[in-house]
Amino acid sequence: MRFEDLAVRLVAVEAKLATLTGVSANSNIPTELEELDARLTIVEVTVDHLVAVKTQEHIEAIVAAPADAAPVAVEEVVALSASADVPAAAEIVADVVTAQVETAAIENTEVADIVLAAVQAVIAAEPEVVIDAVAITEAIIAAVADAPLPITVGHSIANQNIAAPDNNVVWLYQGNMSPAQWEDTLLVNNGYTWSCPEAEVTSGIVTSGANHDGIYHIAVADAGGVAVTPGSGKVYTFYPPASAPVLAPEVVQQVVDAIVDIIATATGVEEVSPEVIQQVVEAVSTPADPELDAIEERLNTVEAKVDSLMGK
Repeated sequence: MRFEDLAVRLVAVEAKLATLTGVSANSNIPTELEELDARLTIVEVTVDHLVAVKTQEHIEAIVAAPADAAPVAVEEVVALSASADVPAAAEIVADVVTAQVETAAIENTEVADIVLAAVQAVIAAEPEVVIDAVAITEAIIAAVADAPLPITVGHSIANQNIAAPDNNVVWLYQGNMSPAQWEDTLLVNNGYTWSCPEAEVTSGIVTSGANHDGIYHIAVADAGGVAVTPGSGKVYTFYPPASAPVLAPEVVQQVVDAIVDIIATATGVEEVSPEVIQQVVEAVSTPADPELDAIEERLNTVEAKVDSLMGK
């Protein structure tokens, strides 16, 4: 009798999941324990996925919302967490989510993505991890380290040609960029590309460059390597090679500050130790695996297409 009751309950749950996911449900009631176990395993995996997606949607909405205007109740997020049934851990999760509710909206998408990863790490962590200050700190830092690196997408630099109209280089004063940006990359034979929407040739490659008393002479060409004469008064944007991303210092600092605040809230301390802060800096500043980043981006694309085909 008990087996039959459990089998009927499973079929009812499968029907609800079918409604949520838009797929057909198996209405046949299991008659063997092995079948009951197998179908329940599929339900568990599906539910965990749906919960993870819903949790991410909630946290994304909270991070993007103005302070104290979150469209989702804190209690609803806590209920979806792994700590929902453990009061001590659930309280910590609630504190972390509440702190995000009370924080101004994060407009920079790179910062928002990393903050999202840190908050999700707290929500997804097992209760025993959440209540352990060292363990939850490690979980947050690990999540941040796996998040995409915040980089500059290019340096927008005004063309400052000061020679004759037939001048064949872009002349740039060093003052247009920080010395560190120039010293680290120099835009010389380093895989840089450029774009200039207003120019006759709108994009291409950097072929050479030189520094003369703080003024940089950058020679550019089209995609085929044919030299291009820069247009005076135009804005040229230089893009670093994908293999050597350039950190955006102000973005990195914003991320570090946000993650340190999350750790402080999760661990209940007034001030995070310098050692932990340094770990956060390293996690944020160290590029994640670029090959895995590419795989993740492809997965994101194909998942969206599959969901679209399923009518979601």
